[in-house]
Amino acid sequence: MKFQQDENQYDEWQAYFSYELLRAIKERLEQAALPSQQVRELTTAIGFDLACLIDASAPFEVEGTTITPVLTFSAEPDLLLHQGAPSDLHEYVHGNADELFGD
Repeated sequence: MKFQQDENQYDEWQAYFSYELLRAIKERLEQAALPSQQVRELTTAIGFDLACLIDASAPFEVEGTTITPVLTFSAEPDLLLHQGAPSDLHEYVHGNADELFGD
């Protein structure tokens, strides 16, 4: 497996990934027949919390060891694209939520 650092492509893909994460949350909440404002609020809050975990913005520990997730993307076999640091998904949540909900 090879790793390639490409901040520009990575940034584009993480923005799309953030949107898809929010879309999946929204669809599940809509299936629960919640009011639309509550769907929006919960989608954004849950999406932000999950993005922070993926980003390592909300660190977690396992048996006293701090774990840092590092998100990579792949558009071809045996190649993982990274940006040289943990992702920044949480920074896209609010803008993507506005787009997803048509604002």
